[in-house]
Amino acid sequence: MKKWKKQIIRLVTKEALLSIFDLMTPFFQASYMYRQSVNKYLEKRSIDRSQFLDKIRYWQRKGYITSFVENKERYIELTKKGLKVLKETDIGRIKIKKPKNWDGKWRIVIFDIPESQRDSRDILRAKLKQMGFLQVQKSVYVFPFECTQEIHELVNRLYIKKSVIISIAEIIEGEKRIIERFFDLGVLNKNHLKNKSEIRSRS
Repeated sequence: MKKWKKQIIRLVTKEALLSIFDLMTPFFQASYMYRQSVNKYLEKRSIDRSQFLDKIRYWQRKGYITSFVENKERYIELTKKGLKVLKETDIGRIKIKKPKNWDGKWRIVIFDIPESQRDSRDILRAKLKQMGFLQVQKSVYVFPFECTQEIHELVNRLYIKKSVIISIAEIIEGEKRIIERFFDLGVLNKNHLKNKSEIRSRS
């Protein structure tokens, strides 16, 4: 599939889900699902009821939401599959800005996420790789630039804050090889190194 078609699909998915769930509002959460009253949501958002219900039926067929009645009130609830899509589209906006110079320090992300949060763990791994992190062990990733704020935002959105540690190190074992890998990945370049020979001599 062409790249532009994939981008359109992602945008359509994101906008459809966002039209159902306002991310700025904290919803009742249980078993990794989000729930919202249809009537209350329609009143708050002032959107066309028939179009909204059409979207509900469509996303039910896709397996992203379920619909049910409780105490004479109709609710829609995001399934695990839908939550995974929502998380992926939401965290896609998290980016790390690369500075002109590198301070020579390493940012290390270490995590031990339980199997019950496997989806969040998989999303975290994919996002770290997408942002340019290098995997040095099964649950250990390294990056050369400041990224604490971005990682905090990421793990908060994935509800795995207590399972993730961020560390900053001056020296890391096998640093010369790691620097070369980051050069190959295009994360580091000559302009980022204040003193290339000094940094490369560590290890």
